[in-house]
Amino acid sequence: MTELDLKVLSTFTDPRMGGPQRRSLDVAHRLRDRGIETVFLIPTGDNNFADTATNMEFETHQITLSRLRPPANLRGNIRFFADFIPTVQQISALIREHNIDAVHANMVVNFQTILAATRTETPVAWHFNDTLTPSPVKQISANMGEQWADKIVVAADAVHDYYFDSKTASQTIYAPVDVDQFDPEQINPDEASLRSELGLRPNIPVVGTVGNINPIKGHKYLLQAIAELVSDDREVVVPVVGAQLDSREQYFEELRDLRAKLDLEDTIEFVGFRSEIPELLSLFDIFVLPSIAEACPIVVLEAMAMECPVVATDVGGVPEQIPDSDHGWIVPPKDSDALAQAIAAALDDPEECRRRAANGRERVESMFSLEACVDRHEGLYRSLVEET
Repeated sequence: MTELDLKVLSTFTDPRMGGPQRRSLDVAHRLRDRGIETVFLIPTGDNNFADTATNMEFETHQITLSRLRPPANLRGNIRFFADFIPTVQQISALIREHNIDAVHANMVVNFQTILAATRTETPVAWHFNDTLTPSPVKQISANMGEQWADKIVVAADAVHDYYFDSKTASQTIYAPVDVDQFDPEQINPDEASLRSELGLRPNIPVVGTVGNINPIKGHKYLLQAIAELVSDDREVVVPVVGAQLDSREQYFEELRDLRAKLDLEDTIEFVGFRSEIPELLSLFDIFVLPSIAEACPIVVLEAMAMECPVVATDVGGVPEQIPDSDHGWIVPPKDSDALAQAIAAALDDPEECRRRAANGRERVESMFSLEACVDRHEGLYRSLVEET
């Protein structure tokens, strides 16, 4: 076993499993072989992320970690300020007790971690990974990052541009894909069985999407685009894969009502959370990302790695993933007409789909592999310790 010579505390402000959490676990697993051990600090609440980290035999701690909210959320902000100092003290104690060498503060509102690292004189990298944070929180985070973080990390160049001007230095670390796990040569699901399990009719093109049921994922625009395709006498089936979050019950009901209004109940299936993403992407004829905002959506890269043709909206770091029409189709966000046209173009030209999909796989292998992401994290952590 490799001797461990560096211990990193990786902290989050959201307990749910999402792209940043998956990236952190995948990277931490590989870093063990390079002498770096990761300790996780996760808020109480949804235990999916914490349980996964524990099952992977990472030391995992959970505390109450209140977040700064928009000004209208008075109760949430009162709780945030009341808990702030005790939380900083808790994190500081954890850093000292576990001899942490460097801190990786994930997410934009991770203020308590930044101050705890500063208080204990522990080098800290602050990882900005969204393009959604509103003012004034956006400015507060950016200013604190410039003043207190030893290094600023962004999930895409577009994230840097959202928070900082060109004078602020940052390091871009893209979300990774394990190209061995997402390998079309190795994934061969029983299509008939999987279609039946998902409630999809046989022998009809599958146009799928993957993402938690959340307004920013733009599901309603996908439903409207599919309605246009169906009105043009195109047959498709559409599995909407993603967890139905308790906090988004009203939005999910709105989507169900819209599906009924558009007469798409035989076309669109809300299949909930699924873990077998490579198999699903192998089943899809087209993968669609209809989001209205993103940072660097890992599911786009997973689809590209699986050589699944991608139609995506022009948000966040998506143009860095799909730089041109040789690698997929990009359309404006919130434009169901453009989304429908791109899906139709992809369905009508299987040869072009195969060409762009093959190019997508090559791009992921060269720029977005898990190994490249691990290299960047190792370099980040070692430079934090050596330079500060």
